[in-house]
Amino acid sequence: RKLEGSDPATYEMIQKIQTLQKRLIFKTEQVVEKDLIIQEKEQLYNEIKTILARQPGPEVAEQLSVYQSSLRAKTRQLKAMASELNLYQAQVNEYKYEVERIT
Repeated sequence: RKLEGSDPATYEMIQKIQTLQKRLIFKTEQVVEKDLIIQEKEQLYNEIKTILARQPGPEVAEQLSVYQSSLRAKTRQLKAMASELNLYQAQVNEYKYEVERIT
């Protein structure tokens, strides 16, 4: 090349410029790749955020706990009433038997 022999400082500057241009191109490609990754992550974040917005919150879990407790209490009460009913039915059967025996 003529530049190499005529002006070494200019040749070195041109080489530095070319090196810097290559680095700039490489870094620009990296930025584009990272930008795409960021866009994908943002999209995923928004999807997860939407899904979580539809999930029941802690107040729903608390309300469910209250309902479960109430259901357990009602179940115990129902069992007690069923036992009481069986007792009364047994007494009625005894009274029927006594009435039949007397008459």
